[in-house]
Amino acid sequence: MISLTKFSIIVFFVLLFTACTENKLSQIDKEKYESLIRENDSLKRLLNARDSLIKAQQHTKIKDTISKQTLKAGKHPITLQWISWDKPGYVEVTPLTNGWYLIAGTQNNTNGDYLKIEGKIRRLSEKELEFEGRIETLVSSINKGEPCIKEGKQTFYGKGNRKYFRLQNMTSCEGGMVVDYIDIYPGTSSL
Repeated sequence: MISLTKFSIIVFFVLLFTACTENKLSQIDKEKYESLIRENDSLKRLLNARDSLIKAQQHTKIKDTISKQTLKAGKHPITLQWISWDKPGYVEVTPLTNGWYLIAGTQNNTNGDYLKIEGKIRRLSEKELEFEGRIETLVSSINKGEPCIKEGKQTFYGKGNRKYFRLQNMTSCEGGMVVDYIDIYPGTSSL
C-alpha cells in the first residue's frame, strides 16, 4: 500500500501539474481569444467599409436614374372628369432648371366649366411627379358653382400600369364624397 505521505505527495504534484496546465491552457486560450477578437474587429471594419461603399454606389445609381428620368418639353393632354375625358385640355411643359419644368394650361367646356393649372413640375420617380403652383377648377354643378383652388406642393402619381399621372389631392372643395380626378397624360412627348 501507498503510505499517506506518498499519497499526499502524489496528490500535491497532480494538483500542481493540473494548476500549471490549466494556467498554461488559460494563457493559450486567452491569447487565442484576443487574437480572434482582433480578427473579428478587423472583419467588422472591412465589412462596414464595404457596406458604406455599396450604399454610396446604390445612392449614386438611384440619383443618376432619377436625373435621367426627366420630363419632356411639349404639349400634354390634361383632364378633369367633370369636364370631359373625351375632350381634353392641354398643358405646355417648358424646361426650367434642376429638373423642373414650367407647366401651364387649361381644359374648358361650353358650359363655362374649366380647369387651370400653372406652376412648376418635376419627376421624382418613374411614377411620381412633384408640382408647385396653383390648380383652379370651376364646375357649375359642384361647390355651388364657385372656383376650387389648390395651391402649393401637390403630387401627381401614375398608379399601376396607368399611362397618366393623377393628382393625389383629389378632395373637391365641396368636400364629402366629391372627388376631382385631374390627370396629366403623355402627349406629343412623353412625361
